[in-house]
Amino acid sequence: MRNLKEELIAYAKEIGLDLIGITTTEPYHRFLDELDLRKKHYQERFAYRIEGWQNMAQPLKVLPDAKSVIVMGFYYLTEESEPAGCRGKMGRIVNYGHLGILKRARLIRSFLRKKGFKVVIGAHRKEAAVRAGLGSIGKHNLVMNKKYGSWVAYQSIVTTAELEADKPFTDDLCGDCDLCLKACPTSALYEPRRLDPRKCVAYMLTSRDVQEEYFPAFDNYILGCDVCQEACPINKNLKPKSDVESLLPDLMGMYPPLVNLLRMSEESFQRDVIAGITDKMSSHRFLNFLMKNKFFQKILQKLMSTIFKGKEILPETFVHASGNLEIYKRNALVAAGNLGDKSLLNDIQPLKSDSYLGIYADWAERRITNDK
Repeated sequence: MRNLKEELIAYAKEIGLDLIGITTTEPYHRFLDELDLRKKHYQERFAYRIEGWQNMAQPLKVLPDAKSVIVMGFYYLTEESEPAGCRGKMGRIVNYGHLGILKRARLIRSFLRKKGFKVVIGAHRKEAAVRAGLGSIGKHNLVMNKKYGSWVAYQSIVTTAELEADKPFTDDLCGDCDLCLKACPTSALYEPRRLDPRKCVAYMLTSRDVQEEYFPAFDNYILGCDVCQEACPINKNLKPKSDVESLLPDLMGMYPPLVNLLRMSEESFQRDVIAGITDKMSSHRFLNFLMKNKFFQKILQKLMSTIFKGKEILPETFVHASGNLEIYKRNALVAAGNLGDKSLLNDIQPLKSDSYLGIYADWAERRITNDK
């Protein structure tokens, strides 16, 4: 007869989880120290999250009678080449990782609750993954796993189920390699395992205002950034998955045509993009219903950043884009400028008169026409 841990591991494999490990409920001191070092980095946009992150790094504050922390990993590398044409690009975790891990974490939660245990999703992940034996923190500040590299989305569950802890991961998988630091287009990785989020491309792509000096570093990314992961030797030649569900609707996809984004109306954006994303990520049926209702779409757009702050309904990438089409169009304009394709000029020029997008449209036009 299998014990609870064996049942859990078997179920995790059944639902498509690639990694699972168990650790204890002691605080994650390294991350708490890291938070102290990086507080000034977070004050601009994440000040409201600092206290929550501190609590998440102390499992007994998340669930006072917890006995174990379960860490799950979902491998999300897919095999696809960037198609030709004027297209943007999404980070793989945006399109595949967030959805893949959250759906399965909820299934694990239901599995444990049916057995009578308390469960809370959303405790700290990186240090938990190391302590649970799943990998080490790489120099790009992501968890490195021996089999899957850093192409893994993680989620942690704090539970009252008493499970035998796995041995922590102690190997250094990076060695002397520092290719990820050299590849970072903005030097956000300013030293091994140290990231200034204010300079991270993925962060800036969801910020309201960005300094022009960083525009070229965005390349054609719309959300997310995979540059440091693509530079990592361990991540090369891994066998990709072929059956990963996409979060983004067909209208956008992994490589959205920039023309579609530049021409997209608010109505289409809310109906075809945001409602579709929310429907896949949220387990709240009533919220999904509202997002499909035209009357509520504009209201929810304004409330999105408040409703979803600090929640596990939507990933941070979408929370900070706030259902705001301007952010997507701004990034499409920068991508257009970086690609330098003159066929986009007719769609860029009408946006020059927009109170927010105008400066980005002007930059893109100058970049394409080489008008300094």
